[in-house]
Amino acid sequence: MTGPVRFGLIGAGLAAETHARELAAVEGAELYAVFARDREKVEKFRATFPARKTFSDYGLFLSDPAIDAVIVATPNGLHLDYAIAAAKAGKDVVVEKPLEKNAQRASEIVDACRASGVRLFVIYQMRFSKAAIKAKNDIVTGKLGRIILFNVVDNEYRTPEYYARDAWRGTREFEGGGCLITQTTHLLDLIQHLAGPVASVFAQTATAVHAIETEDVAVATVRFANGALGTISSSTAAFPGHRHLVTIIGTAGSISFNSEHDQIVFRRSKHDDEKIDVPAEFSLGDPSEPRDYPTLRQRLQLQRISDVIAGKAEDGEDGNPLAAVHLLDAIYLSAREGREVAISEIVGP
Repeated sequence: MTGPVRFGLIGAGLAAETHARELAAVEGAELYAVFARDREKVEKFRATFPARKTFSDYGLFLSDPAIDAVIVATPNGLHLDYAIAAAKAGKDVVVEKPLEKNAQRASEIVDACRASGVRLFVIYQMRFSKAAIKAKNDIVTGKLGRIILFNVVDNEYRTPEYYARDAWRGTREFEGGGCLITQTTHLLDLIQHLAGPVASVFAQTATAVHAIETEDVAVATVRFANGALGTISSSTAAFPGHRHLVTIIGTAGSISFNSEHDQIVFRRSKHDDEKIDVPAEFSLGDPSEPRDYPTLRQRLQLQRISDVIAGKAEDGEDGNPLAAVHLLDAIYLSAREGREVAISEIVGP
């Protein structure tokens, strides 16, 4: 490929803002076009995040031969149609997490990209934090020994206004779930990236505070295919909001870290002398407004995606793009039916 990778952005909301802002800092990439059904909204978006073209007709957007890849940054339940149409148009497809609101719809996106011979990327930027990379290296090199336990604590807070200002949030039709599918999905992806697939889960969910259709509190226990156990605590009702922590415990060491703010807060290993305790600058408090979160990890993932499309990097996505949504479906099924659910029930034979 000669010249920059030209991205077409689908959507003009919060997620689209992040992609537009971070793409401006990605070497060899360009925000070429933006699509939104509302002409006034898309033009207002371009006034803040410059792009060469704007579209309110999706067919015209996809027919532009200059667009190399599209970024789908719409509500969860709208990813399917946009992604499949983009794949059929021969565009590489980048989808904001989660891939879709359930595994069946997500699988259709995967199948469409494979059938069209285009690349598919899912935005799970937590993998790109130095803390997560360090944890992965500790696991792969045996610094932590045999992994026996994961603890995921993701107790965030979102105001009532957060759900009220976007009508799709907190709805089963368009969001597909609540705190698990939109916030903790990052960590459902990350723990499987670090430790391999989950085999089974037992979960409970509740709508404790917010006036929404979906959950704002959830807990689950998981069993990994490699035998390790895990716990998950998820919420958007935990006032005033806590930074997430992922703790990995092995027979030879432990590590606790936050990927959002990229901090390791504890590490010990029998196999080296490196010791990390809670950094003086670490705060357990976390923003309740999504726009206040750091977005460097998005930039790093977009750089990786751009390099792959341009042929500067050999590898694309690492692992199964459906892993997180399979686990989400299993958690929701377990909560509905009050029983342990094997991931194989979701994936099928």
